Formats: sequence, structure tokens, C-alpha cells
Amino acid sequence: MEPGSGPGVAAVAAVLPAGGSGERLGGATPKQFCAVQGRPLVSYAVRAMERISWITNIIVVVSPENMETMKSITQKYSHKRVTVVEGGMTRHRSIFNGLRVLAEKEFSNHLLQKPEVVIIHDAVRPFVEEDIISKVVMAAKEHGAAGAIRPLVSTVVATDADGCLDHSLERARYRASEMPQAFLFDVIYEAYQQCTDYDLDYGTECLHLALKYCKTNAKLVEGTADLWKVTYKRDLYAAESIIK
Repeated sequence: MEPGSGPGVAAVAAVLPAGGSGERLGGATPKQFCAVQGRPLVSYAVRAMERISWITNIIVVVSPENMETMKSITQKYSHKRVTVVEGGMTRHRSIFNGLRVLAEKEFSNHLLQKPEVVIIHDAVRPFVEEDIISKVVMAAKEHGAAGAIRPLVSTVVATDADGCLDHSLERARYRASEMPQAFLFDVIYEAYQQCTDYDLDYGTECLHLALKYCKTNAKLVEGTADLWKVTYKRDLYAAESIIK
């Protein structure tokens, strides 16, 4: 595929959940709004989507108290094709809000195009490239759902009630689920409409919802090492060194 030619999908939108509190970062400012080289982290993720001409709409979902902050960031950095949407109390509820806006095709008198495929990507993963986005979008068009994966770097172990080793997983058989993920819009929206309050409150994996409620087996696409997300303070320093 030639650079910039697009993945051959009628319309593609992106939903970026950006409503996290950033508790693990340990600071007062949620990590998505922390400055990296003077620019908020969320702006890098938006820019990564914005650079791709075939993405028609970028929905950024933030907590109610950060709506004005995100709108200011959008204006300051002249982000285009961006709609800022109020999120819910959890990640899944926020994503559902973003999908609902696309399904309804209008938000605050702003017309939106319902996409054939929707990308879901964390606002705290700033270094995603067009190549991997194209791959998951094309895979989603064919299979209904797709997501980037990476090899596990550590063995996963389970503990018993006493805090002792119960068993470990064979690392070679498992992968870490990363972002971006992509879905046929009708598949993932139907999954969210059917899922339970427990899913919305405690779930984290979008691919699992597509499997559980729509019986859609996601195609897993090997991702690159730069798909990591900013979780801890050290990750901010790492992101800054990469951007430099």
C-alpha cells in the first residue's frame, strides 16, 4: 500500500478516550494533560490521527471537568476534525459516549459522518504510526475487529490466597493487547449496546466485548515497540526523550 493511499474503507473515524485520572502517575494533573516538551500528551495522540487524511472525524472523550481544557488544547494547537465529548465514569462508558455521538451523526449542531470502521486509541499513546493504524483498519474491515499486540516481556503469574505462587502462564502462548484497535462500527456499537453495567464499570478490553456480544473474533496484528502508553512518571521522561 502506498503511503497516504488509505486502507480502502468508505469512512474511518477515531475515538480517543482521554478521561483517566492518572492515579498511577502520582501527580495532580491527569497524565493526558501533562506537558511533554511543552505540549500536552493528548495533543500528540490527536496529531497522530490528524496527520492521516483518510480519518474523517476524531472524537476525544474527556471527563466533564476537563471539557474546557481539551477544547482549549484543540484551539491552541489548531487541531482539525476534532470533536470533544463528555465521558462517563469508566473507560468503557467513555468509549460508548464517543461511539454514540458518531451513531447519532450530529453533536452540538456539528454534523458527523457515521464511519464504516472506527479506531479506538488511547490518548496516552502518542507514537502510533499510520502503517499500524492502516493494518488494523484493513483487518477490521475483513474480520469485524482487529487489534495491535506485542510479545509479553515478563512471565504472568497467579498467586494463591496466601500470596504465594499458584501457577504461571507459558509466555510464548500469550501476547499483550495494545492499541490501536479497530472495528466495523456496527459491530462495536452493537456490542456496547448489549453489554452489562458490570462490563461498562469493570471491563477494559474492547476486543472482548466484540467477541462476547457479537461473536466477532478479532484479527491480531503484530505491533511495533513504540505502542506503549504513558502510565508512570518515568514514561513521561521516556516520551520526552523520544520526542527530542
